[in-house]
Amino acid sequence: MTTFRENPYAKARNLLNGWIFRTNLNKTLDSKFKHKRFSERFALANNAFLSLGVVAQLASMTTAFVMLSYLFVSTPTLVRIVASITLLVAIEVIKRLSTNDAMQGLFQYKKVEPFAAVLGLATLTVSIYIAIEGAKILPSLLVDDAIQEQPKQVEPDAINEDYDGRIAALTLERDTYRENRLWRGRLRSEDAAIIEQYNKDIQVVQAQKDAALVELKTENKAARDQAFQVFQERSDAVKVERADLGRQLVTAAIGFEVLFVLSMCFSWWYYTECEKERQDLQESLEQPTNTNPPPVVKSDPLETELPLVHVQEVGARARKIGFKDYETEAPISPTEEERVKKEYTRICPQCNTPFVHKNHNHTYCTRDCYLSARKKNSAHKT
Repeated sequence: MTTFRENPYAKARNLLNGWIFRTNLNKTLDSKFKHKRFSERFALANNAFLSLGVVAQLASMTTAFVMLSYLFVSTPTLVRIVASITLLVAIEVIKRLSTNDAMQGLFQYKKVEPFAAVLGLATLTVSIYIAIEGAKILPSLLVDDAIQEQPKQVEPDAINEDYDGRIAALTLERDTYRENRLWRGRLRSEDAAIIEQYNKDIQVVQAQKDAALVELKTENKAARDQAFQVFQERSDAVKVERADLGRQLVTAAIGFEVLFVLSMCFSWWYYTECEKERQDLQESLEQPTNTNPPPVVKSDPLETELPLVHVQEVGARARKIGFKDYETEAPISPTEEERVKKEYTRICPQCNTPFVHKNHNHTYCTRDCYLSARKKNSAHKT
């Protein structure tokens, strides 16, 4: 039976985990401490600002188109669309070119041309104004008007039909009774009283009919009043919603215009710094690389010669911006002790011979070294 001093599977796992850790750590260190130029570090930020500028431009053009389209509301639809787009494109082109020219003078020459600045400010003001006016008009297109619902009105036909039928029946019954009770064109007093009762019944039914019609009219009027009140409430709610949406759109329109200007400022600042970096690199490459510095002529006894280390540091700073360039330095050769520790695991304290230990108590390379060290320790104790 074969016995192991350590688990070979655990050792293999430890070796694999160590290799994975070293590989990931090296990649992380290389990515973290790799020297990157200014243009590389802020390239994504510049693209993000340019994207925000495009979004702001599109949003501003949308609200401005709504406002300009209302200027040509009396013209045909095709002419209205073409005229609005033409005027909008003209304003935006003048605004972008003039603002770009003003930014270029500010960042490149440190001086703003008056004509470009005035033209850019004027077109920017016009763009903000038409964007705000379009933002005020846009809620009326996005929020629908309140619709007044017509209440259900009950017609008096059913009441008229019911009561007219009852009145007609009483009238027919009265007339029939009168014809049957007439004698020589006269009625008895008892029959006349019955006829009079019929007339009173007809009058009562007629009064009930009039009361029912009045009640029906009142109910219809109440339904109309309630529907009108609901319509007024909905109209007020639509007005409040449109006012809130209009304030939000106006704020958004102003914010988009400011965002457009900020994106252009950041873009010009980014490209200006990139140009400075490129010029610095070109100047460092054009300088002669002479390892022997020229002798310094001492015209004043107080002047001292700069040390060579300082000159090399200045040259390194001129060549590289940012982090130190570790790749250009010469690799440091490992010492003998580090090489031994890399190839072996321990060094014998008796004979200074490197060896690979087998367990945690394995201190000496051979038994002779162990006995020699033991004798030496015994001699020291005595």
